[in-house]
Amino acid sequence: MPVIDNPIGVELDNILLATDLNPESQVAEQHAHALATRFYSKVTVANVVDLSIAIPTRSSAVGVPIDKLRHKGQEGIQKAVHSLREAGVRGEGKIVESSHVGPAIVSLAQQIGANLIVMGTKAQRGLGKWMLGSVAEGVIHHAPCPVVTIGPRVKKLEPPVLTIENIVFATDLKHDVSTKASAALTFAKDSVSHIHVCHVLDHTGDKQGETLDLQLKTEAELRKCMPSPTYEWCSPQYIVETGKVAEHVLQIAKKVDADLIVLGAHRDVTWFTHLSEGVIGRVLAEAECPVMTICTE
Repeated sequence: MPVIDNPIGVELDNILLATDLNPESQVAEQHAHALATRFYSKVTVANVVDLSIAIPTRSSAVGVPIDKLRHKGQEGIQKAVHSLREAGVRGEGKIVESSHVGPAIVSLAQQIGANLIVMGTKAQRGLGKWMLGSVAEGVIHHAPCPVVTIGPRVKKLEPPVLTIENIVFATDLKHDVSTKASAALTFAKDSVSHIHVCHVLDHTGDKQGETLDLQLKTEAELRKCMPSPTYEWCSPQYIVETGKVAEHVLQIAKKVDADLIVLGAHRDVTWFTHLSEGVIGRVLAEAECPVMTICTE
């Protein structure tokens, strides 16, 4: 397992805000605004005109006239950029037309060199599984940079000022843990936050002593994730629990009144979306704070 000796913070000077311009997206826009203010970032507000639902203006086919989609995008982007600039945030707008919204967002992030994507999601439970929505799921599992996703239970910021006092960093102790820890530390160091480093075991020893030994070994591994200089400005707390990962992450976040949850996401080799019955789907659906995912191999 890689250990961070000299953590390098993640740059946050170029944020891509992907928005569908619906009322629910306003919360994501507020958080992008607040992040940009805190980290002195530029924000590119992007809307993808979904050609898969567009029809020619005079067509009688079922769908939305493409001119209407374009007008909504241009009007919404102009309004969002104007709001950012009035608040002193550098902002610009981008309109992209594509039949595949998720790949279009990821491609734009690569083109502009974004080091953070902010977006909303309507994550919910359906058919017994957790569904992220095809766009959010695709972006999370293919993004070239961390993604901050604003779930349906995250409240509006009034005013748009971001306070990060408690961060829950949940790690599986695999899949490039150093990258994920560096991202969590970026937010923690800037805000002098408390960071709660946690791992949930999916099994225990056959005897009580074996379980305790396993927990102690796991805590020692967690401590290796955090470099010694961290203790000069932050007092990490280490939590090892046993059971269902999503359930415990949510419980810990609620207990410490988390302002941010940091998770890893596996990189997919296909753009075919699927129902997410795992950790990310449930955490995004139920978390009351933003969730940052970092896609790793």
